[in-house]
Amino acid sequence: MKKNSPLLTTLLAGALTLSLSACGSTEQAPVAQAAAEQPQPVSETNTAPEATPETTTPAAEAVEAESSTGYVPSETPVTVTIGTTSDDPRLWDALQAELDERGDNIIVEFKSIDGALLNQAVADGEIDLNSFQHYAYFNQVKTDQNLDLTAIGETLIVPLNLFSTKYQSLDEIPEGGKIAVPADATNQGRALNVLKNAGLITLNSEAGAGATVKDIADNPKNLEIVELDGSQIARSLEDVDAGVINCGYAVDAGLDINAPLYQDAIDLSNPEQQPYINIIVAKTSESSNPVYLEVVDAYRSAKVYDATIDRFNGAAIPAFDRE
Repeated sequence: MKKNSPLLTTLLAGALTLSLSACGSTEQAPVAQAAAEQPQPVSETNTAPEATPETTTPAAEAVEAESSTGYVPSETPVTVTIGTTSDDPRLWDALQAELDERGDNIIVEFKSIDGALLNQAVADGEIDLNSFQHYAYFNQVKTDQNLDLTAIGETLIVPLNLFSTKYQSLDEIPEGGKIAVPADATNQGRALNVLKNAGLITLNSEAGAGATVKDIADNPKNLEIVELDGSQIARSLEDVDAGVINCGYAVDAGLDINAPLYQDAIDLSNPEQQPYINIIVAKTSESSNPVYLEVVDAYRSAKVYDATIDRFNGAAIPAFDRE
């Protein structure tokens, strides 16, 4: 971030003494699924580490900080760079329009970067913020790579639903049918909870968001759970009876996301879904930076809400209310 005003420098220096703690969401070896910008599953990285169902306090803390960001517009423009996994500008154009309307004199520059590198890029100071992943993926990567990063705001959530090109209802799935789920641990737990909610299986009560196939307690139809790369399930539906697919990948594969075999209702208050909310991430030392908090606050505006609905058309849902 470029700081061009002595007043702003003073504000930022005072802001660095506070920090927000991260909690669990996006959404990632195959980065697409962690992408907050892309309606793709955050952890869709085949190498994504095991999910951490923790959903501690970042959301609540971020909201509290957003209500009084402490930002005072500078006389000269301040540039904030945000790393994403998408080159689609619509959300960032809406964010810029909101900042301009507020007279914040903040310029947002977004850069499309390989998702596997985005957290390290923030940690190294190559970019100011990133926006591409959910909490579950972020928490695991932060731990595994020992990164001092913090989630400072929430953006959207990408639905994960059950699709089939062979059947029209759950009852039609045959005994011993093959159901594809993401192989990576971060998204597999979420997919198994979708199957649980659909009534196809039950899971051990303690499994939570980090469930694996070993946590299946009851499987009345003796379904064969097939583990595949999450990005390939939509294109492999002819080889299985159904598959749990991130709606971003479903759109890319030409599936009708409004007509899945089973649609898992999005409830942001549900602890099972909270780890999969996509987030904006900063260095912990900058997590109370009033410029960044102002960007987060502007993101949670009606302009960005409407742009999310327009761009994704149901493949991603804002994780905040339209005000």
